[in-house]
Amino acid sequence: MKVVRHLSLALASAVLMTAAVGPAEAVVRQSYDPEAIAYQYTYYADEAKTEYLGEAYDTCGGSQYNHWVLHPYIPTAYYDQTPMFVCTGMGPYLPPDW
Repeated sequence: MKVVRHLSLALASAVLMTAAVGPAEAVVRQSYDPEAIAYQYTYYADEAKTEYLGEAYDTCGGSQYNHWVLHPYIPTAYYDQTPMFVCTGMGPYLPPDW
């Protein structure tokens, strides 16, 4: 009974996350630490995202034992982000399921 309950909770969590952030993003967030995911940003001047301004990219920082994502300055609040890779202690890693 507990197994069925845990499975149903996991399924409900996956469905809610997929609805909230989209299917590809949901897989990325469930598979890897969200703090370690590096993104590509396309940013715009307006809320409707019709006036393209440019692109920016996260990079990895740290060492083998302590690593993090370095975020660029984005001069606007209107942007799209796409996962690029995961920052690990051994450098950037592109998961095969992306």
